Amino acid sequence: MAQGPHIVTKRKPGRPVRYYVYAWRGGPLVHKQEGGQRPKITGEIIDAIGAARQKHGAFVAAETMKALVVGYRASPEWKKLADTTQSGWRPWLDRIEAKFGKARLAVFNDRRIRGDILEWRDQWADRPRSADMAIQVLSRVLSWGVDRGRLEKNHASGIEQLYDVNRSAIIWEATDFKAFNPQASVEVQEAVELAACTGLRRGDLVKLPWDAIGEHAIIWHTGKSRGRTRIVIPLLPETRAVLDRIKARHAEDMESRRPSRRKPLPETALSNSSWRPWTPKGFGSRFNDAKQASGIKVNLHDLRGTFATRCMIAGLTDQEIADILGWDTKDVASIRVRYVDQARVVVALADRISRGTK
Repeated sequence: MAQGPHIVTKRKPGRPVRYYVYAWRGGPLVHKQEGGQRPKITGEIIDAIGAARQKHGAFVAAETMKALVVGYRASPEWKKLADTTQSGWRPWLDRIEAKFGKARLAVFNDRRIRGDILEWRDQWADRPRSADMAIQVLSRVLSWGVDRGRLEKNHASGIEQLYDVNRSAIIWEATDFKAFNPQASVEVQEAVELAACTGLRRGDLVKLPWDAIGEHAIIWHTGKSRGRTRIVIPLLPETRAVLDRIKARHAEDMESRRPSRRKPLPETALSNSSWRPWTPKGFGSRFNDAKQASGIKVNLHDLRGTFATRCMIAGLTDQEIADILGWDTKDVASIRVRYVDQARVVVALADRISRGTK
């Protein structure tokens, strides 16, 4: 089925109507117009469409998986995703196009396609998180196709995950910190300590601004869901200590430099050795280097469990901690039983034994 130019009309109260002409549905923008009548397809627009088709190689047939992916990339559903999500998904969209791009959409209405999907996923079986991501992105594209009436059913839906995502009962213990810290720079150590005191995920951790840190809590609209997610995290004594150390280290470092080379404290609480905000990838790379050198088995995400134990010791209830972390209360309770309550029993027993030997 041939696709012609696709014209989108946008109207806003008090503003002239705007027209956007795309080379094809899901294709690149070739013309825009403000006000007036619906644009006519002039020779100039036709030339621009031809150039767009040539640039994109073969013209994308409307009823192929490639066309579906192209349409999804241009959709409002794609554009509303957070930048970090888009960045992580783009390579998987490319892989989907490379594997299934030439297949007609009718093939994906046949339940037997599920076997092909699983076979494609299994090439990452040794990296279960990657395998699950492959299915997640493909399933999202297929669901979008179903919603748009271009597919009858999403046959990637309901495929079991390979990676055990529930690591809520895993925490960093004292031995992990002891092995990790000598292998990490002071900037990475500060980030790990702050993660253990706030429960923030990597993407939010490196972006946490000083102005979100109040007297009693961190109150912040994070980057997740394009700023629509609001978090409230109580400030523990350990959190204040880490933040005070960062400020003191900055002051000492700037004092030792010539006045012309001094820099203000960055807007973010964490920064690299140049006192510039970390990027998620930059910090992740430095963290992974230190983790590999230390030989520890826990990962950065497991510091959320460590934060949970510190909240318990500070007196927060399971429900309060679950609300902060977005967990189920049973996950919080399992940490309390496994680490906090057990530790308190051991300390109490040791105290009784000590008193009995005096």
